[in-house]
Amino acid sequence: MAAEPIIDPRKLQIVAYHVTGPRIQEPSILYTSDIREIGPLGLIVDHADRVMTLDEDLVRLQEVISLNFTLIGKTVFDDQKKRLGKVIEYTVESETFLIQKLHLGQSLLKNIKSSGLLIHRSQIVEVTDKKIIVRSATVQEQVSLMQAVNPFRKSQALAPDTKDLVQ
Repeated sequence: MAAEPIIDPRKLQIVAYHVTGPRIQEPSILYTSDIREIGPLGLIVDHADRVMTLDEDLVRLQEVISLNFTLIGKTVFDDQKKRLGKVIEYTVESETFLIQKLHLGQSLLKNIKSSGLLIHRSQIVEVTDKKIIVRSATVQEQVSLMQAVNPFRKSQALAPDTKDLVQ
């Protein structure tokens, strides 16, 4: 049984799963590259020996495990430093195990006003131990004088003086 994912925060990808079961005596893992299919009953692998005991021989995986990264509960801010919510769930692409979308939960007051937020991986700017920073959904635009003037109304300051044209 796959228990908890091992997520590499640098790629935002599940690289392996901690696995447990009645015949598994030691802490063990299953690399996502060894998963043939995801079925309604769980993960399907070619052979049981794909489940590996967690030891020092798994150097690259030990590096990711030592990061102790969890995605659920991570606070998400936009690049304007506005708090958007916390990760309550995420969507994974089943072939590459890349995390595609973050599902955010918001405060009770914000949930009444709107539904939860979805953040696509392309919007993510930075992932740290404590937070995730995403690109802001609003674009700051500066209003110029020409945008503030109504183009359908003749302005006294901009229209030429008609008395000068008649003379």
